[in-house]
Amino acid sequence: MKLVAIDMDGTLLHTEKEISDRTVSAVQHLQRQGHAFIIATGRTLQDAKNIVTTAGIPADGYICANGAMIADHKSHILTEKHLGLHVATDIASWLHERHFYFHLATSAGLYTADDTYQFFLDDLNAYAHEKNDGGKMAAIIRDQADRQLNNMGVKMLPAPEDIPSYDFTAYKFLVLSLFPQKLQTIRAAWKSNPSIALTSSGRDNIELMPFDAEKGSGLTFMAKKLGIAPENTIAIGDNYNDLSMFETAGLSIAMGNAETDVKQYADMETADNDEDGVAKAIETYILGTPQ
Repeated sequence: MKLVAIDMDGTLLHTEKEISDRTVSAVQHLQRQGHAFIIATGRTLQDAKNIVTTAGIPADGYICANGAMIADHKSHILTEKHLGLHVATDIASWLHERHFYFHLATSAGLYTADDTYQFFLDDLNAYAHEKNDGGKMAAIIRDQADRQLNNMGVKMLPAPEDIPSYDFTAYKFLVLSLFPQKLQTIRAAWKSNPSIALTSSGRDNIELMPFDAEKGSGLTFMAKKLGIAPENTIAIGDNYNDLSMFETAGLSIAMGNAETDVKQYADMETADNDEDGVAKAIETYILGTPQ
């Protein structure tokens, strides 16, 4: 029996945020053979479970919010790590004052402040102004963002300062910007805070989490819970928030679309997410039926 931990965005999901028929078939096949299919994502539990269940491949466990929350196949929370609400308030206020779009992943879903979507639009318009055919590019990005935000069901906070009044557990922040230099200011401001860990799941974002939350420790926890030896674990991912899994897993597989730095830490490389890289990895390294 093996445990296969798979990232979602840029890995399991195509660019259009869907799971291909070939990938669904490969995951179903590995589960029928008795292997454990584990989701390892920065997304919330509800969001991750909805996507894979709708596709017909409910997972055997969920490592969510980059390891800040781990749940079994029935959505029972097994363990969680969190940001203190006052720390979360400090982060949200800092981001809001500097006009960043952010959302906060919590035990009650995703939250953002009322006017952060306008910050995103301002960022997008400035980015488009610098590009040739920028208007068309901006329209595509906005359409994708609108659909994703709608699907995630983001809720509104009246103001960041209201966070302590909410009865939820704060897991992590995702901050979006099309300007890497703006994201770098977040890293510079918060990297020395001992209660915060920083990572990224793409060039357009940065994530702020509890210092001890990571996908790798989540993989170790889940393997122990299921009685699977570390050498029988496999991790598939594409970005910096997957590196801790690569270090922990018995076999690490980078997507073809992964960042170059990420590929250097992987044992193997598969095809791009839009070319069914996850399915090909499962077929080759688990099912023994490469195509």
